[in-house]
Amino acid sequence: MKKHLLAALALALGVVLGLYALSLPTPLAAEGTGVADAAPAGGFSARRAFGDIEAIARAPHAVWDQASLVPVRAYIRERLTALGLEVTTTRYPPVTDKFGRSYPLENLGASLPGTSGSSLLLVSHYDSSPKKRAAEQDGSRGAADDGYGVSTMLEIARVLVASKEPRVNGVRFLFTDAEETGLLGARAELQQNLAAYRDVNFVVNLEARGVKGPAVMFETGTGNLATLQLYEAARRPFAYSFAVDVYRRMPNGTDFTWFVRSGFAGLNFAVLDDLSYYHTPRDEPANVSLASLQHYGEQALPVVQAYARDARYAGKGVFASTQDMVYFSWLPGVFVAWPGEWDAAFAALLAAACGVWARRELAAGRATPGASLRWLGVWLGGALASLAVGLGVSLAAAKLMGLEWKLTYLPNVPHERLVTWALVLGVWGAAYALAGRVARDPARRAGDRSPLLGAIGLQLLLLAVVHAALPGGTFLFSAPLLVALLALVAADLAKRPWLALLGVVFAASLYLPVLHLFSLALTLGALGGVLLLAALPAALAAALACDRGAAEPAGGAGAAG
Repeated sequence: MKKHLLAALALALGVVLGLYALSLPTPLAAEGTGVADAAPAGGFSARRAFGDIEAIARAPHAVWDQASLVPVRAYIRERLTALGLEVTTTRYPPVTDKFGRSYPLENLGASLPGTSGSSLLLVSHYDSSPKKRAAEQDGSRGAADDGYGVSTMLEIARVLVASKEPRVNGVRFLFTDAEETGLLGARAELQQNLAAYRDVNFVVNLEARGVKGPAVMFETGTGNLATLQLYEAARRPFAYSFAVDVYRRMPNGTDFTWFVRSGFAGLNFAVLDDLSYYHTPRDEPANVSLASLQHYGEQALPVVQAYARDARYAGKGVFASTQDMVYFSWLPGVFVAWPGEWDAAFAALLAAACGVWARRELAAGRATPGASLRWLGVWLGGALASLAVGLGVSLAAAKLMGLEWKLTYLPNVPHERLVTWALVLGVWGAAYALAGRVARDPARRAGDRSPLLGAIGLQLLLLAVVHAALPGGTFLFSAPLLVALLALVAADLAKRPWLALLGVVFAASLYLPVLHLFSLALTLGALGGVLLLAALPAALAAALACDRGAAEPAGGAGAAG
């Protein structure tokens, strides 16, 4: 009973830490207002930026209704002019989009020059979405998509104008037209007006695919080593390197897509939570999150300020690199990153350390090679069974709802979140029950570590596969495995088996935000993938939770089952 209680407490602590990682900053009021949550001088105020969202999102303003765009365009121009910026308007002849609609394009720009001749470009789009596919509706007011981006840019412009700090590098602003109907405004700029951006060597795009939650930095340009070094200036960074690899393989696109294709370095941000509001009339000011808006500012503004003041970011090729970074967020403000070229050596050292530990366990008779391999198969089989269950549930949900099943887009399924997390907990519970069978076996009372060796072997196998296929995802296996190994060594040396539960805490706290974002981004259609991803750390966590330490076995190490 005590062991079960400690395991439950470890899991609960991991869940709490994972939820804490998803927490958002307090939305700040304008400085000088005298309230307790006022922004510091030169700080980003979500409450002030929200005024821009209210003005922009008074009514739907899709490009298919050209008259509706006029007041939005005029408002942005007036706000920039009031800040003392000269606004440029770039007009393009009518284009015909993939839906057969024709209209002209009109992009707005402004700049705050520096002394170096190099500039960072902030980008967002000012059109809202018309109904384009089955799950969408006419009448989106674009409060989140892309009121978040427009208002964040206007607030950043205000902060920079008010600042007395000299700028080494310039900051430019681009508000694009017709993003929602094919990225047409950005495409026109880069296909017909590329020379106008010869001073730009870094792009920050601000988007939304929901109405709340963390502002996720989900995409970079290729070779992002130097890009991520600049991103580390962000307060409360929230990013996972696997997201870049996954997004590069998806058919989705934003304005940033055209900048990446044109060779620009940069960052792409978006909230992902509550897709049911996305591209519907409920994307209105009443439904946006001031905390999410503050999170956009807490990340983008420090990055812009760091770029503007540092001469190291001046010149062409500053952000060029042949390698990507591996990185992840853990707790708020904790951002772990290392160059991708270190990954192979790190994995080899980790595998060697695991090998030394496993050899000791085998030599001591606390496991056998055959039983450990069988447990590896059991854990892998459980993961594949989880995949099958998730796929079956998502297919059944699509059929019951009368929706077309798509792996990356099955929105608006009732109780989607409840179903997802109930099944995730079921996967972890099943793994714990399976490992617990060995722990409860009287013949193995003194400690059989075959399940643990099998789980570690599976993690190493997956680390090798992911390193080859999805390099940005290696931390999902290397980081929990490293913490688990350290926890096991500490538990054995101190003769305190409960110390191994630190590996459970870390695995749960790391994976909870990852599973949350994965399910939000890909919807219930990817439930199979979510449960597969949940099952992989569950094997290691369950084996750690049921481990009884490095006691001498009373009998032979047992086989799976």
